[in-house]
Amino acid sequence: MDTGRVTLYIATSVDGYVADAEGGVDWLEEFQTGSDDNEDVEGFSEFFESVDCLVMGATTYEQVLSFGQWPYDDRPTYVLTHRDLSPATEAVEFVARDVADLSTELRQRYEHVWVVGGASTARAFLREREIDVLRLFYVPVLLGDGVPLFGGGYDRQKLRSCDAESHASGIVEHRYEVNR
Repeated sequence: MDTGRVTLYIATSVDGYVADAEGGVDWLEEFQTGSDDNEDVEGFSEFFESVDCLVMGATTYEQVLSFGQWPYDDRPTYVLTHRDLSPATEAVEFVARDVADLSTELRQRYEHVWVVGGASTARAFLREREIDVLRLFYVPVLLGDGVPLFGGGYDRQKLRSCDAESHASGIVEHRYEVNR
């Protein structure tokens, strides 16, 4: 197998925050329902079916757990952490490794890796040039403060705009490929 691809698929406020000042994402709730015809607004189901494994930070992991039932079934999930946490399923593995080394291993094992978040995990993958595709979902809200998605240190990485799509929910998705 050729090396797999890594996608950052994440929602952000128009002003660039992935969580509010307290780390909450409840501001996303009103945008999570489909349009009147029950459209899968962000095409998440199709995207998720294409994913072989997930990567997330510990804070995102704990936040996902707080929502109730583990939503990722038995999909291999790697959680970046130095803390001792309990796995949601047997498919969850906790890793305290260099992002570049982990990404190399995951690219060799899986065809499509989803970097779920949070912001520090996304930034670490971007800084190491380990993201191939960015799928950014701009939610029509200005938070004014919170956890920023981008924080610098990206070495002027050039992106190629692939697509932009407006959804009935008001969310606009921008897709970019990272130029190599």
